[in-house]
Amino acid sequence: MTLPLYHVVAAGAPDPAAIFTRAQTVWSARAAPAYESFTVPCEETFLASQCEAGTVVQFIVRLADGRTFAQTLTSDGHPATVLLRGGYAFGPAGAPFGFYRRVPLPGATLAPRPPNLIEDPIATIATVSAVDRAYDIALVGTEAVDGHSCYYLRLRPLRDPQAYPLRELWVDTTTYDVVRLSYAWPYNGSTAAVTYDFAPVGASGFWSIVHIDAAAVSHGLFATHAEHVSEDLHNITFPASEPDADFSP
Repeated sequence: MTLPLYHVVAAGAPDPAAIFTRAQTVWSARAAPAYESFTVPCEETFLASQCEAGTVVQFIVRLADGRTFAQTLTSDGHPATVLLRGGYAFGPAGAPFGFYRRVPLPGATLAPRPPNLIEDPIATIATVSAVDRAYDIALVGTEAVDGHSCYYLRLRPLRDPQAYPLRELWVDTTTYDVVRLSYAWPYNGSTAAVTYDFAPVGASGFWSIVHIDAAAVSHGLFATHAEHVSEDLHNITFPASEPDADFSP
């Protein structure tokens, strides 16, 4: 992961509200896959207690409703043990794991938002353009993130920090794609900083989370305990179809 490079805000740079508006338009126009499959080391997931050290787990998420199938893989990549069938996958500190625009079929309506598919972050922060603002937004400058020149935006919630957890956003200065975002998420009586990196993946160019970084510090009576996880998502694919039975609890 490329280390960010800070720059001074250029004269004439768009104001934060204009950046949000453009980013929202680009985000809403993104194509959403039906399914996403990826692999990660099991010990870095919420299923760690069910796996031996060194085990790789494959997740397949049905984006229509967030239902997830997870299984361990053998060293040659073959399925071994089913760990989750039709449940929900979560990221570090229990943060929702996935950011996709769910579009209903013609004539249908969206079901209630599943717990592992958070509201579109751009839709959330776009409330800055409404009368009742959710965040105070600052354009800090520009940063180079994984080869993208990005506007770096810092957000301060104007009320209920847990209800409005978005804290930082990196938006490509040319395409206005969201390249990175970070959340402050409640965890073990403290707060975890959870960061997601996005990139287009595969021939289809679907934008996906490609890297996750999370850190938290817990303060006990006699000691302070720091936790940190940093992991890439591997073998990301977008299957056209999967058996319905894999997503039935």
